[in-house]
Amino acid sequence: MKFSSIIALFLTIASADAFFGVTVQSPRSSTSLNAKHAMKKAAKGHNAYRPKKSRPSDIKRAPVNYSLPKDNEKPAEYTLGGK
Repeated sequence: MKFSSIIALFLTIASADAFFGVTVQSPRSSTSLNAKHAMKKAAKGHNAYRPKKSRPSDIKRAPVNYSLPKDNEKPAEYTLGGK
């Protein structure tokens, strides 16, 4: 009986230690404040490898005009034929 209560006490202390762990302070903090400079992430970093617009025709290119007809209706795609 006494042996089992000692084991139960030991297991209780061991499981409580998992929730209240000891933290060790290091001379350098492990946060991101030690970064020398900010780095570009994901797509922003890959923009450096994209082709640059060097020709005047590329630089001054106008966007594509997707205007609808003046009556704002789509043309008929199918026509029904009668006998």
